[in-house]
Amino acid sequence: MFRQLYLRLTGLILAVTLLAVLIAGGISIFSATQFYRNQFSDSVADLAGSDFPQTLHTILTAEQEDAERIAQLQWALESCAARLSLDENRTAFVLNARDASVVVPSALQAQTVTITPNLSAAMRAAKGEETSLFGEYLDYALFLKNGNQAQDGFIFYVRDNKAGLDSMLQELGMGILWTLLAGLILALLAGIFLAGVTMKPLQQLSKRAENFSKGNFEPSLDKLPNGEMGELVKTFNQMGMVMNHNLTQINAEKHKVEAILEHINNGIIAFDTDQNIVHINPAAKRMLQIENPQTVQFDSLFSELGAGVCMAEFLYLDRSKTEERDFLVGSNHIKAFFVPFKLDEIRTAGVVCVFEDVTEQFTLEAARQKFVAEVSHELKTPLTTIRTYTETLLNGYLDDKRTASTLLNTVQNETDKMTALVQNLLILNRFDMQRVQMEKEFFSVDEMLRGLVKVFSLEAEQRGIEISYNRTTEIPRLYADQGQIERALKNIISNSIKYSSKGDKIQIFAGSLYDNKLYIKVEDTGKGIPKADLEHVFERFYRVDKARSRDRGGTGLGLAITKEIIESHGGTIEIESEFSKFTRVTINLPTNKEE
Repeated sequence: MFRQLYLRLTGLILAVTLLAVLIAGGISIFSATQFYRNQFSDSVADLAGSDFPQTLHTILTAEQEDAERIAQLQWALESCAARLSLDENRTAFVLNARDASVVVPSALQAQTVTITPNLSAAMRAAKGEETSLFGEYLDYALFLKNGNQAQDGFIFYVRDNKAGLDSMLQELGMGILWTLLAGLILALLAGIFLAGVTMKPLQQLSKRAENFSKGNFEPSLDKLPNGEMGELVKTFNQMGMVMNHNLTQINAEKHKVEAILEHINNGIIAFDTDQNIVHINPAAKRMLQIENPQTVQFDSLFSELGAGVCMAEFLYLDRSKTEERDFLVGSNHIKAFFVPFKLDEIRTAGVVCVFEDVTEQFTLEAARQKFVAEVSHELKTPLTTIRTYTETLLNGYLDDKRTASTLLNTVQNETDKMTALVQNLLILNRFDMQRVQMEKEFFSVDEMLRGLVKVFSLEAEQRGIEISYNRTTEIPRLYADQGQIERALKNIISNSIKYSSKGDKIQIFAGSLYDNKLYIKVEDTGKGIPKADLEHVFERFYRVDKARSRDRGGTGLGLAITKEIIESHGGTIEIESEFSKFTRVTINLPTNKEE
C-alpha cells in the first residue's frame, strides 16, 4: 500500500511538472506562431499602405517596352525585399490577373503559381489578405487594375511557404523538450524527498486504520511525530476510542433488534424516502412472496397488492399517524400497518410497514359464521315441525287418537333428527378439541366387514340393491378403536344405499398392502357425485342432493366424521366418482403394531 502511495505522490508531482512544462511550451509555441503570422501580416499591410502599389501600377500602365517594364518591376520588388524579409522561403511576384502567370521575377515566368483562396480573390479584383496558419502557405494578394475588365490587370502577390516557421518551431520544441526533461528530474527528486518526509506518519495512520478494520480500536503506542501530522495521528487514536465505545453499543442494540425481528411472526419492512428496502425480515419475505428485496419499490409493491398507499402521502401530506390496510396475497389475508419515522421533527426518514397474516382468523370467522348458519338452518325445520304439530295437538286433536298418534310420530322423528345432529356435532367437537378417547385393541377387519354386510343386507334387499363383500388377500388384524372404525364404515355404506336405486350393486373389498397397511374399498353403481361436488364432500353440512338428503334424515356431517375418524388413526380416505355411473370410497389404514 505504501509503495503505491509513494508512487502516486511522486507521480502526482511529475504529472504537475509535466503539465506545467507542457502548458508553458504550448503557450510559447502559440506565441511564436502568432508572432510569425503577425510579422508577415504587418509587413505586407505596411507595404500595401505605402506608395508601393501606386509605383507598381505606374510601371505596369506606362507605355514602354516589355523588357524595360520587367526590369523596372524587378527593381521595384528588390527594393522592398528588406521590408518584406524576402528570402528563399518568402517570395514576391507580379502576376497576370487573367491566369496567374508570373510576370516577374523573370526567372519564374515559365511557371504558374498555385491558386490559393487569397490569390483567387485577387483574380476576381478583390483583396486577398486572409493569413491562416492551417494552410500550406502564408500569402497576400493585391489586385492592380489595368483596364475596364476585371481580368485586365495584374496582381502583387507575396507567398511564404512556412519553412522558416517550421524551423523556428522545431528549435522551440527542442528547447521545451530539454526543459521538460530537466523539470521531470527535479520533480522526481522533490517527489522522493516529500514522500520520505510524509511516509512515516502515514504508516502510523495506515496501521491504525488496519486495526480499525480488525475491530481493534485501542490507541497506538507508537511515538507520535511532531507537527500537524502528529496531531492528526493523535486525533485518529482518540477517534478510535470513541468509535470503539459507540460501535460496541450499536452492535449490541443491532443484534438485539435483529434477533427480535428474525423470530417475530409479523412481517416487517423498512423503506427509505427513495422507496428502497433498508430492512426486511424473513416473515415479510414469506408473507409477500418477495425473493429479491433489492428490486422492490414501495409504490410498485403496494400498487400490485392493491393496498392503496404511496410514499408521497407520507412525505408530503404530513401523515404521522398509523395507516391500516387489508389486502390479499394469493389466498392469504394480510393486515398491514404503515408507520412513518423521522430523522428529526421535520424530515421524514422513511416508512416502517408491519404485516400480520390474519388468514387463520379470517377463515375461523368465516367457518364460525357458516357453522352457525348451517346449524340454525338444520334446527329450524324440525323445530318448526315440532312447534306446528304440538300446536295442532293442543288445539283439539288430543282426543283423536289416530291423528294424535300420526302427529306424535312425526314429532318423534324430527326429535330423532335433532338428536342425531347434536350427537354428530358433539363428536366433531371432540375431534376438534382433540378430546376423543381411543379404546384401541386388535380386531379382525374381515369379521367386522362381514357383520356390517349382514346388518345392511335387509335394508339393501328391501330397496332392491345387491350388496356383497370380497376379501382380496389375507388381512392382518388392525390395532384401532373398533367402534370408531365401524362408525366410519357404516356412514359410507349407509350413503351408498341412500344414493343407489333398484338394481344397483354395492361391493366391498378389503386386503393388505405393503408396509403394514390395509385397504377397505366401498364401490357402488348408484347415482354418483358430480365432479364439481367431489372436492367438497368432506366439508361439514355439505350435501350433494340437499333435498333428498334431508328427506332421508341426512345431516351432512357423516363423511366429515368419517374423515376425522380415519385420519385420527393415521389413515387416508379418498372418493372417486363419475356422475350417474359409480362412486368408489377407498380407505387406507396402518396396522401400527404387532400382536
